[in-house]
Amino acid sequence: MKRLLAIIALVGLAATGCASSAARAKGSESVLRLGVFPNLTHAPGLIGIADGIFNRDLSPTTVQIKTFNSGSEASTALLAGAIDGTYIGPGPTVKLFLTSGKVAVVSGVTEGGAAFIVRKGAGISSPRDLAGKKIADPGIGNTQDVALRTWLHGHALKATDEGGSVSIVPLESNSQALQLFQSKQIDGAWLPEPYVSLLTSKGLATVFVDESTLWPGGKFVTTNLVVSSVYMQAHPEVVKKLVKANVEAIRSIQQNPDQAMATANTELGKLGGKELAPDVLAGAWKEMTFTWDPLSSSLQKNAQDTFALGDLKKDPTNILGVYQLDDLNAILRSLGLATVQVS
Repeated sequence: MKRLLAIIALVGLAATGCASSAARAKGSESVLRLGVFPNLTHAPGLIGIADGIFNRDLSPTTVQIKTFNSGSEASTALLAGAIDGTYIGPGPTVKLFLTSGKVAVVSGVTEGGAAFIVRKGAGISSPRDLAGKKIADPGIGNTQDVALRTWLHGHALKATDEGGSVSIVPLESNSQALQLFQSKQIDGAWLPEPYVSLLTSKGLATVFVDESTLWPGGKFVTTNLVVSSVYMQAHPEVVKKLVKANVEAIRSIQQNPDQAMATANTELGKLGGKELAPDVLAGAWKEMTFTWDPLSSSLQKNAQDTFALGDLKKDPTNILGVYQLDDLNAILRSLGLATVQVS
């Protein structure tokens, strides 16, 4: 029932929130409201804030940072017109586009960095051991929620809200997983970094399924940069500057990864998360690749999986229409870099 209500709520916002978003987006271009999560998978956004890249590249537009803990929160804000763009995972991206048609992916951000971990002592060594267990993820309809449910179906298992035997526990925030593992209230979780590295480093969990093993070439999108298409139409130059800033942040990570890792860690603490111990930070960082390539084929697969779960009302045959990469490719050409293709 909770899963169904979440889907209905998003559809309702798509119907009623877009008018508000349009009215607000067509106003002054002096401000761009940008969503970022205190997650290491949003490191280019964290670098853009900490190093002043957003403020410098978007000037004279002021960038107002809004912090979210989940894709569903950021989706609600985007549809309601409370923000103009956000760093966000592929699961919410798919639903935003298919329910409203009012969002666009303007750049990739991060690939990799997610896994299904199980609590030590929970007695889970094979899929059949999951019956009757409690498994957490970042929230209903979230990218990892889709991955978890799809994996369960592939092993003849279902969540209890689908009539199966595996209880899926939506987290209020990913950091909550630490306490739930410590108190043995959950038996496992499908999570993004750095929580996989954090829980395994503390000896609380082991990796049960490395998500990279489920994808061709081990590559799958974890984070994209998404903007309201209404805002984009009203203020195309501002969005182009935002894309440029994201590329600059990613290049900064590529050119000086150690410094970028330290900067992102400090910014995590400033945005309400917790700074990570050096070993946890290094372990999580090596699991991710920061790239402007949005890996469209993996988002397309996520959309198909979401549809198969019954979370979408229609077949997502038009999902590749979410990509608006002209600005990105123009910037890449100006830098002498290879452009990105959608396929």
